[in-house]
This record gives sequence, structure tokens and C-alpha cells, in this order.
Amino acid sequence: MESKLSWDDIPSLDELVMDWEYKSEIALDKRACVRIAKEEMSQLYESGEIIAKLATAKQTYDGHLFDISAGGIALSLPVLLAENLPVKVGFFLGTTRIVSKGIVRYVDKSGNQYKTGIKFLDLTHDSFEYIAGLHAANVLLRAR
Repeated sequence: MESKLSWDDIPSLDELVMDWEYKSEIALDKRACVRIAKEEMSQLYESGEIIAKLATAKQTYDGHLFDISAGGIALSLPVLLAENLPVKVGFFLGTTRIVSKGIVRYVDKSGNQYKTGIKFLDLTHDSFEYIAGLHAANVLLRAR
């Protein structure tokens, strides 16, 4: 007759040592916040595009939302902006108004437009929570 094994029969892992450290090789694991693409935003808000206003010290521009996270936004803009340029950005997500100071983090030319990544600097707590909740809303929308 076999005796039953119990958890007490398994040795402790107190001395467990790893000879390597896990480092993610995909960009998603390196992001602090999940990004929501413009196609997903269009489904959430049943709109074709989301327009954002971006202001520098010299000019105001209209941009099209490319993607968004609670940490920042990427816009398609008609002009090349310098990296580290301070800006203000404002837009509506449905009826929710989002306004924040920001800083240009990267710019990539895409056709005749510039994909411009902006890091939010003073996003309100409510706006942060609202944007962070978009990922869950998107998952629920797709589950229907």
C-alpha cells in the first residue's frame, strides 16, 4: 500500500538561488502603462477619430490621437516638434475632458505627418484613473 504524500514531504525553498535574472525582451513588458490604439479608442467611443489640441509657447496645433496610456499620448501632427519641448495637450474622451502639461519624448516621420509621443507631466488623478481604466473597458467590449 502506497502512503499519501503531503506538502510537508516537499523540501523548503528557503535556499533557492537563481543563476540568472529575468529580463523581458518585448516592449510591452517595459511599459509602465498599457497603451490603447486609435482603432480601439474609435470602438470605445464610436467615433472615427479623436482630435487633440496641442499648444507650444509659439503655436497651437490640431493632432489626431494615435495611441494613449495613463503615462502619455501619441499624436499624429502636421509639424516636427523638438524632443524635450514643453507642451500642453487637451482632448475629449467621450464627454470627459483631459488637459495636461507634457513634454515631447519622441518624434517619428510617418508620411507627411509626425508621430509625436508626449509624456504627461501633471495629469490629474481623476484623468489618470479614467485613462488607466480604458484598457479594462476595451477588454470588456471585446468580450461581448
